[in-house]
Amino acid sequence: MTGQLPATAVVVGTGLIGTSAALALRRHGVDVWLQDADPAAASTASARGAGRAGTPQAPVELVLVAVPPVSTASVVVDALRLYVDATVSDVASTKTELQREVERLLGDSPDLRRFVPGHPLAGREVSGPEAARDDLFADRVWALTPGPAVDADRVAAVESVVLALGALPVRTTPEAHDRAVALTSHTPQVVSSALAAGLSSLGDVDVALSGQGLRDVTRLAESDAELWTEILASNAGPVAAALEGLIRRLAAVQSALESPRPDTETVRTALIEGARGRARVAGKHGRAPVRWEVVPVAVADRPGELGRLFAAVGATGVNLEDVRIEHVQGRPTGLVELEVAPESAQALVDGLRADGWSVRR
Repeated sequence: MTGQLPATAVVVGTGLIGTSAALALRRHGVDVWLQDADPAAASTASARGAGRAGTPQAPVELVLVAVPPVSTASVVVDALRLYVDATVSDVASTKTELQREVERLLGDSPDLRRFVPGHPLAGREVSGPEAARDDLFADRVWALTPGPAVDADRVAAVESVVLALGALPVRTTPEAHDRAVALTSHTPQVVSSALAAGLSSLGDVDVALSGQGLRDVTRLAESDAELWTEILASNAGPVAAALEGLIRRLAAVQSALESPRPDTETVRTALIEGARGRARVAGKHGRAPVRWEVVPVAVADRPGELGRLFAAVGATGVNLEDVRIEHVQGRPTGLVELEVAPESAQALVDGLRADGWSVRR
């Protein structure tokens, strides 16, 4: 399979990630077989065109395990024993304990040479095969954490699959991976949920006094609580360490604001350090982040309006770098924030106004 896609693959677990991977593999002509502890989920994924439910008769070259974290190690070991020539990978979001458990279950078995652990940093707030998309992994990082015993050709084979699915393979160690995602993925989930939990004490009018920032920060709070409990428990140490650092930074700001005369320098320093950290987050196409100019446009909430707006933008010749939509409370309108290069902003404003659009600038 080195350098090319497998002819036959098995996807074990037909939730969002597994079904999305299966759909993408099918798009490339791979014969995909679907397996799930819940036959209804496998049937739903199959009906969506992700493959056939059941056990293949032909030799299997790749097995992708996409089951909940608590079951991943045992399913990986079962797959290695059942499909004796296949490369086996997984999509679990934590890797250290998984690697240790697989090694414990297999001992000194040569099957370890065929196990290439992975983690696509992609997902949605919704779950299940119904939410799957064949482009879910496009332009997303897919971490690979091969152990010391794995065959190099097996790693290269999985990298070929990751690239075919549109993702960007990155090799790292299980320990480094888990420390990183504790801060970049797992802690944001906890923070989002904790902040959203505070809204339960507010009245409806109080909650209405919110802007787009609240929606942005609490978006992750909609995620599956059962799944995230497993994920956080499987990476407990690194997540606890990341939360300790966050709590320390929050406590410094809290203390500064509790003073009879607020310590504005401490607050300012915290905000500046936050801006510096934000600047390290990759921007468009993975490049260094760029500060775009925002051109807000009022748009009526009715069919075809966004299409008309984008056509009007296209007529100006200005390239859109990003788009955000903020819905106006109590009115059938929205505010579409068009992000463009600063040198193009005025041309976009002039072109849209000439076309009759209400530019809020």
